Amino acid sequence: MDLSDLTPHPGIADAPHHGPVSRPHKAGRSHCHDRPHGRAQAKELSAAYLQMFRISSDLKALIMERNRALKAVRAAQRQAMRHLVLVAAQREAGGLEHCLRVGAISALLARMLGKPETWCDMLCEAAAAHDIGNLAVPDAILHKKGPLTAREWAVVRDHPIAGARLLDSAHNPIQQLAAQVALNHHEKWDGSGYPARRQGDNIPSAARIVAVADFVDSLALEAHGRNGVDEERIFALLRLASGAQFDPRVVRAMCKLRPRLAQIRALAAANRSAFPGEDEACSWWRQIDLPVRATVRSPEREARTAAAQRG
Repeated sequence: MDLSDLTPHPGIADAPHHGPVSRPHKAGRSHCHDRPHGRAQAKELSAAYLQMFRISSDLKALIMERNRALKAVRAAQRQAMRHLVLVAAQREAGGLEHCLRVGAISALLARMLGKPETWCDMLCEAAAAHDIGNLAVPDAILHKKGPLTAREWAVVRDHPIAGARLLDSAHNPIQQLAAQVALNHHEKWDGSGYPARRQGDNIPSAARIVAVADFVDSLALEAHGRNGVDEERIFALLRLASGAQFDPRVVRAMCKLRPRLAQIRALAAANRSAFPGEDEACSWWRQIDLPVRATVRSPEREARTAAAQRG
């Protein structure tokens, strides 16, 4: 073996020592002269985050201000509609209490038919304005005791359209619902109603509900020289009109609600003095307990349930 091959090569250990050994620079470590640049970047990032925070706060303030303004507009629209109801109620045989009763009965029927409570609150408000189109009908026609002429009847048949025009609003859901009710609550289940001869489910559900509520409450009133119809007779007529004039499901719900009518009348009388009030929602109808097993199912669902029980 050649011993020269074992001679170590010169390296760090063989280098003369004249001070501390310098270590190689590691990648990623900043030199001292880079530190001011890093502080500047941090300041820029901090300023950017602060600006974003200010923009976010400004947007939040704008949204809150917009919501307050929108709430004020809707409150003004609601008050305007309630005052229209007050004016129209002066021409109703049952006055304001009739309007309030129709609203409460409609809300309760809607709840029994499975509608959400917030929608029922809206319907309570909207249903009170159902006959607001009567403002366009002259007193001589509206309070005429004898039969109407063909020309007078044509004026009466136009009052749903007049009511819808008074109430229609693209920005207020309660007024939109009230306009829908005003326009359609004289339509009939069999298509023989007015003004558009709508039929069955083509009639909006709100209008089908209000039609039954208005029928039951109106017949009980003493108006235009006639006595009110007794309750037993009213519900006999209602059942006869089921499937022809009225939606059968709404009729069944109304029959279940019948024991609560006295309570509805009492609460409507108590709430009359507070109308129009400042409440955001018409919710006094919720004080009335729904009948046990109040939910009314569709005939198809009842048939499926019966079939399942037999199976």
